[in-house]
Amino acid sequence: QELGQLEDAVKSYKEVVDIEPDFAEMHNNLGVILKELNQNDAALKSLERAVAIKPDFAEAHNNLGNILKELDQQDAAIKCYENALSIKPDYVDAHYNLGGVLKDLDQLEASVKCYENALSIKPDYADAHYNLGGVLKDLGKLEAAVKSYENALAINKDFADAHYNLAVTLQGLGQLDAAVKSYVKALTVK
Repeated sequence: QELGQLEDAVKSYKEVVDIEPDFAEMHNNLGVILKELNQNDAALKSLERAVAIKPDFAEAHNNLGNILKELDQQDAAIKCYENALSIKPDYVDAHYNLGGVLKDLDQLEASVKCYENALSIKPDYADAHYNLGGVLKDLGKLEAAVKSYENALAINKDFADAHYNLAVTLQGLGQLDAAVKSYVKALTVK
C-alpha cells in the first residue's frame, strides 16, 4: 500500500511541476520520493533542478547530497552538505550526513567533529550518538565510544545495534561481564 501511495505522490508532484516548473519545493519533494522508490537518476534530476531554481534551499542541497552519496559520488555529496551548512549552519541532518560520508572516506577526525556538531544542536539524537561511538571505536578511543553508545541507549533503550556495539567495545576493554549483558540485551530487543 505504501508503494502505491508513493507512486500517487510522484504523479501529483509531477503534475504540479508541469504547471509550476520553477517550484523548487515540489522538485525537492519529488526527488525525495523518487529516491525512496529507487529511481535515483530521476531523483538526481529533480534535486538538481530544486537547487538550480533556489540556490539557498538548504534542505534540497542536503537531499541532493543524500542521492549523490547513494550514487557513490562522495566528493559531490560533501559539497552539497557543505552548501547546506553554509546556508543553514544549525542544520542537524546536514552535519549528520556529512559525518557519515567523511566516515566512509576514513576521514574519522572530521567525522567526529560533524557528529559532535549535530549533537551540540540536537543532544537527544540517538543515531548521532551511535555513529559517533562507531567512529570513536574506529579511532581506538574505546572509553569515549562506550559513553557515546550509552548516550544513544539512554535515548533509545531498544536500540539493538547500539547494545551490540557497546558489547563489542566493552569486550575490547576487557569488561567481559558488562559485554555479556549488552550482547544479551542486543539479542532480546531485536
